[in-house]
Amino acid sequence: MAADLSRISIILVEPIYEGNVGAIARILNNFCFSDLRIVGSIPKKNDFYLAMHSKEILENAKLFDTLEDALVDLDRVIAFSRRKGKHKPVDLSPMQMASYVHDLPQFKIGLVFGRETYGLTNDEADLCPLRCHFSANPAFPSINLAQAVALACYEIRSLPQRVDEDMGRKMTDAVSKEELRKIHGYLYGVLQDINYFSERETTNWENFLRKVLVRMNPNKEMVYRLRQMFNRIHVLVTGKGKSYD
Repeated sequence: MAADLSRISIILVEPIYEGNVGAIARILNNFCFSDLRIVGSIPKKNDFYLAMHSKEILENAKLFDTLEDALVDLDRVIAFSRRKGKHKPVDLSPMQMASYVHDLPQFKIGLVFGRETYGLTNDEADLCPLRCHFSANPAFPSINLAQAVALACYEIRSLPQRVDEDMGRKMTDAVSKEELRKIHGYLYGVLQDINYFSERETTNWENFLRKVLVRMNPNKEMVYRLRQMFNRIHVLVTGKGKSYD
């Protein structure tokens, strides 16, 4: 059975160059995607010209003032970036990204693409727990926005043809976005209560915990065990337990 790609949203943050959005609409149509979201911009005349046989996707595109607004109803979010380094780690290769998307068939997933000029701001990147990076020429790693969207859509669309679907781990019992936020807040709260963090902390532990949980995609039993383990740590250090509610 073909994968349901309507649950996957392609999110463009303030696209600048006229025509890119139209080319992306055509790409979405090529690979059977339909949900296009645009932050801080609107399709231009030339976009409709380049969206050959795909104007309906442009006409139905959802417009948002901020990236945060565009992500409200999504369960998992992956950002695409050409930049990588100590403070900009890469979590997923393109094929790993596609596998991740297919392994969570019950969830709505957003793929976020930044501006053609400088990508995403740090605050915007922090809204996206996972990062995907296309390996390209180190001397010229910047990929055109429409081309980047095409590569991502191709990876997702073609994965079932390249990998036996029965071999994939379908995480249909992974907890919801709300439950992930709750256990994340609990774990981070325990670490705060036991004074785990140093005054000169160089690691963003809040983001690190969020990234670990999103990569793990825990089910309810795993969440319960994490609560149990961290509650015991809280008891050992402070002498009392920590409520989960």
